[in-house]
Amino acid sequence: MSQGASIAEQLRAATDLVFGGRFPQAEAGARQVLAKQPRNAEAHYVLALSAMVQGRHEQALAPIERAVSLAGSNPQYPFVRALCLAGAGRVEEAIADYRRALVLRPAFFEAWANLGSLLESHGRLAEAEEAYLRATKLKPGVAAVLNGLGMCALARASLEQAAEAFSRAVDADPRFATARNNFGNTLGKLKQVDAAIVQLREAVRLKPDYAVAWVNLGEQCYVAGRDAEAVAAIDHALALDPENGGLRHLRDAIAGVQTGRAPDDYIRGFFDRFAADFDKRLVDDLEYRTPQRLMAFLEPWLAGREKRLRIEDLGCGTGLSGVVLAPYAARMAGVDLSGRMLDKARERGLYDTLHEAEIAAYLDARPAGECDLAAAMDVFVYVGDLDPVFRAVARALAPGGMFAFSVERLDGEGDFRLARSGRYAHTRRYLQRLAKAHGLLEWKIAEADIRKEAGQPVHGIHAGFTRA
Repeated sequence: MSQGASIAEQLRAATDLVFGGRFPQAEAGARQVLAKQPRNAEAHYVLALSAMVQGRHEQALAPIERAVSLAGSNPQYPFVRALCLAGAGRVEEAIADYRRALVLRPAFFEAWANLGSLLESHGRLAEAEEAYLRATKLKPGVAAVLNGLGMCALARASLEQAAEAFSRAVDADPRFATARNNFGNTLGKLKQVDAAIVQLREAVRLKPDYAVAWVNLGEQCYVAGRDAEAVAAIDHALALDPENGGLRHLRDAIAGVQTGRAPDDYIRGFFDRFAADFDKRLVDDLEYRTPQRLMAFLEPWLAGREKRLRIEDLGCGTGLSGVVLAPYAARMAGVDLSGRMLDKARERGLYDTLHEAEIAAYLDARPAGECDLAAAMDVFVYVGDLDPVFRAVARALAPGGMFAFSVERLDGEGDFRLARSGRYAHTRRYLQRLAKAHGLLEWKIAEADIRKEAGQPVHGIHAGFTRA
């Protein structure tokens, strides 16, 4: 910087150096000013800006707070402090500072946009949407803001509105891979599968390492019946995330590869994701009645056993099964892999204990012979090889105890099969053979429709085996 430059010129030059990535020179220039004018707010701001751009958010806070204290009427200073606070994980303080900046300058586009993004990322969607709308009134065609609006609409299940916002984001920036992915995902939810595939293919073309978009592309190709393309897309995702057991399971199901069980992380992630509205989806959308039907199946055995049974609810989920089991329970425990499903089950107040664990491992850790009824309702669609479960249940049951469960029915050859749906079906012969191998006696086996899928009944089996 020239010796004859004014203070204002020195600070403008220092700011330019920050954005040019020449941080030591920028900071040296700001400190030269502070040596002459210790209360120069702009010089403190430059030091904060340099630290923030380098990702040193905590270090940036002291100089930006000094700038705010010296010139609190400048909206840029609380705005930058908000950016630093957000980067340091101090979310509530950051929100408050964005709002301070907006009081000083209501037409501050960047503050509205960043406030919306911060609120959205922390689940405060109504506030985020309001902030994004204020931003779009100031600058209507900013892709990131339009994408944020789409995410807010998607979260409240306003699919048409979300699709419109994502479409506008793509129009504003055709190279915005995130908006392409979100647009494609939303079109898929709207059953516009071919259009969804177009957007998702463009997303992965723009960003070849975009694992989520590859997964979404695979899912939409699967829905379209384009299985070879679905497998190829999921293979791309697996190359980016090779330890993802859930993806591997999805790929195997589509490709027809037979496996013994779905990975625990697949089951856990699937049910954690849908825990909030699981009961509605299952009961209303899929006409799930397995708990009621399995209890009707068990009625002759249950007669006279009200409040007398030690019950293990295997794969208890949100506790829909516990509702029908509770009248017979002297004590009832539930086990499930999904912590979020267990949170919902806990709210029902039906269980004496709840355990986050895999079923066979859980039973193996329990005292032997202390269970009168082990029930698993629509759980074994995620387990093909049931031998470990039969072994563990046989050990857990008291003499005369009952093992009652439902499975999807497999007709034809084999013991079990992983279907294209990602679920397993089992033959009656396989269940009977396992029971005999583990010392259980057949009480009754009956065919039943266990739920609906795509409007069609899913054929299943209700089975009951007792310990001698």
